[in-house]
Amino acid sequence: MIAFFAALLGLWLIASPATFGYTQHILAWSDWISGALLLFLGLFLRTRTIATWSYALIGLWLGFAPLAFWAPNVAAYLNETTAGVLAIALFLSLPAWPRQLPDTGPSIPPGWSYNPSSWPQRLPIAFLAFLGWMFSRYMAAYQLGYIHTMSDPFFPDGTLHVITSDVSKAFPIPDAGLGALAYSLEMLSTFKGGDRRWRTMPWMVLVFGLLAIPLSLTSVILILLQPLIVGAWCTWCLLTAFCMLILMALSLDEVIATLQYLRYSKEKPLLPLLFQGGLCPSAKADTRTPSLDAPLHTLLKASAWGLTFPWTLLAAALLSACLMFIPNHFALRNLIQDLDHAIGALLIVTSMVSFSEIARPLRWLNLPLAAAIALTALLTTSGPSFWAEFLLCLAIALLSIPRGEICEKTTWK
Repeated sequence: MIAFFAALLGLWLIASPATFGYTQHILAWSDWISGALLLFLGLFLRTRTIATWSYALIGLWLGFAPLAFWAPNVAAYLNETTAGVLAIALFLSLPAWPRQLPDTGPSIPPGWSYNPSSWPQRLPIAFLAFLGWMFSRYMAAYQLGYIHTMSDPFFPDGTLHVITSDVSKAFPIPDAGLGALAYSLEMLSTFKGGDRRWRTMPWMVLVFGLLAIPLSLTSVILILLQPLIVGAWCTWCLLTAFCMLILMALSLDEVIATLQYLRYSKEKPLLPLLFQGGLCPSAKADTRTPSLDAPLHTLLKASAWGLTFPWTLLAAALLSACLMFIPNHFALRNLIQDLDHAIGALLIVTSMVSFSEIARPLRWLNLPLAAAIALTALLTTSGPSFWAEFLLCLAIALLSIPRGEICEKTTWK
């Protein structure tokens, strides 16, 4: 059935340039070649591993091609990106490797009190990535010329300043569109594998982790550095950053459970264990996770297992945001201005990612970061500006010391 759908998607792409009136020959050739490949794979390589991975590669190309060639036709952009998502969905629905372990058996890692790969844990991640994709796609629509104005509810013209800045133009493709592609991949990667993928599909969890953590972290830091790099704030960018920070905090537990399994399992060598998965006799059956037809409040509660919000860290994140506004308030310049923006952004990141109970030790990074700003303020400022810097840094450091409540167990045994 999957192969038949791949063939139909191939025929759709072959017909698309004429159907939607593509005005760029290179995008037409992209659809014709991609469609022909999908048609061939669906008809003649239906059960081969090469077909499975080819679906993923074709999907990636279809998502990237409208950005690489600055598609002038909105129909071409929508058609290729949608077809790309569908092609990747074909990959997600098929076994990626021979002798892949079936998703059966106990699902809670040894020593853990919950299953970090359960669907209530993963669906909020997909939802946040979807929000990031929507915000980025809106900005990409302006960069590609499909819309000619943008609204920003809090910073008038701020979004336009950011997405038309020299930093944005330094990219050879629309950077907002590239972000949208990355967020769509994050969203899709949450759906590959079952409730036990921390041990049945470790490679997929690590790929998901690379998408959800380093790429999101880079995106968040760049967004929070907007006033330093661009000199303007962007509401849609900040909303995206907020979604990605919570997404990272939600994603860490599954990645760490998988790394623990790869480290402690002696069932088979590392590479077969990584790509084929394995058993875990000491794992526990999951009688705690609710089914997806449970009431919404029950699912939301289960999705937050492993995540708590100590008031100290919430206050530290808020004060870190205030720290980024001090240079504007006191007209500070040079080194202290740059440090307030750069280290203030890092303080927000470490405070919010530390909402994850398994990542709570990261809060200690706030102490040297706050000390660096306080020392620089001592050397470069005086009067009210120094005391504002010093007191904020002291408060952030003190608020980062308490560990806060830990409700779940996440130590491998």
